[in-house]
Amino acid sequence: MSDTVLTAPPAETSSAEGEHRRLVVISVDAMSVVDVPFARTLPHFARILGGTWGSAEAIYPTVTYPNHTAQTTGRTAAGHGIYANERVTPGERFPDWFWDARDIACPTLFDLAAEQGLTSATVGWPVTGWSPSIDIAVPEIWDLAGLEPTLEVLRDAASERGRAYVDRHAAEIGWDRKHRFGRFNTAVATDIIRRERPEVLFVHLVDVDSARHGTGRFTLEVKEAFERVDGWIGEILAALEEAGVAEETNVAIVSDHGHVEVGRCFRANHELAEQGLVRLDEAGEVAGWDAWVHGCGLTGQLHLHPEAGEAARERVLGLVADWVEDPEIPVQAFHPLEDMREDYGYSGPFLGILEGTSGTNFQNLWEGRSLYGRFDEDYAFLISQHGHLPEQDIQAVFAMAGPDIAEGGRFARCTVPDEAVTFAHLLGLQLPEADGAVVNEMLRVPAGSSAR
Repeated sequence: MSDTVLTAPPAETSSAEGEHRRLVVISVDAMSVVDVPFARTLPHFARILGGTWGSAEAIYPTVTYPNHTAQTTGRTAAGHGIYANERVTPGERFPDWFWDARDIACPTLFDLAAEQGLTSATVGWPVTGWSPSIDIAVPEIWDLAGLEPTLEVLRDAASERGRAYVDRHAAEIGWDRKHRFGRFNTAVATDIIRRERPEVLFVHLVDVDSARHGTGRFTLEVKEAFERVDGWIGEILAALEEAGVAEETNVAIVSDHGHVEVGRCFRANHELAEQGLVRLDEAGEVAGWDAWVHGCGLTGQLHLHPEAGEAARERVLGLVADWVEDPEIPVQAFHPLEDMREDYGYSGPFLGILEGTSGTNFQNLWEGRSLYGRFDEDYAFLISQHGHLPEQDIQAVFAMAGPDIAEGGRFARCTVPDEAVTFAHLLGLQLPEADGAVVNEMLRVPAGSSAR
């Protein structure tokens, strides 16, 4: 396989004013900067890392859907409105996720691309269901009831042109205990490239994240997941070459967060139920609530019922203050919403954020007991997790290669919203009110330069 997708043309043939390059963005969910040395030993990761790469600080919360939305909007959660993976639905054991693109509260790259007549496609990218702007959308969405219900909702959420790809590659969705979309997403993406040659393509691959959740941060299963993803990246690069667009395509690898080893799981809603702030019926289901903690990985969102009065509010905040002081409860801090908005650009319909002690995973559930430790015989939860504050633990990765990208470069740090602003710049677009800036260290010709 040739390396044309990585080769920058001579400076004098850099893209002319008004000319739009093609862009392919591949999300390797949960890849972090400490993975780069191993990734460099894999042939297709190495091709992209041979351009320019660096560390990318996630937005809060450091979970998949808010960060993938930041990668397409340039905004933090206060700007784009996707404040968690899941919708807050007290009493639901398995809430729906933020699958619907119409929930995004600001313009996306896909909206801007449509305005400029650029063809866009997404495969498995979060928060792209029912998109009004994406030409070929095959979103990430599932139904826990099984494969057939998943295919039904996937067809419904896909764009009209995307449904043909769902039907063509449905047999490549894996299903054992849950959905596995990596093989399917790769097959769909390469098929779209060959048939449609879109100017903009975003693809989401989750195998590394799944392996880390289930087995730990650095295990044989994670290594195997990287090797599998490397093969899929190779297929995407090969499809670009076969479609004759490799030389005009800038290719990015992005990720959304690191991982932290889990030592315990905390069910704050069990504590709230014991205090009468969550009320259960005779079957043990939630019948009513004044307060609710929505688990967001290693932190939790503290919600107050819209009809709860000031007395309930003061009681809840007093209880949380007691949790922070109690060494038996793994909550080390409460961050009021106004502080989160100022410090992290974070907002949503809650009082603030509970920060767990190191390695504490928050769960939405209310039954059983409040605390489950890794050495407990009945521990059957995640082995590693994310959702921590952005500055904590190892950072995500942003790497690019292509005709407009500097070769052999390295930068120290950017943010996830910076990635979206960089993508917009490469496409000749401009995101309004962005919370980021172009990562000029990546570019052969910095933004604002008159050099050609």
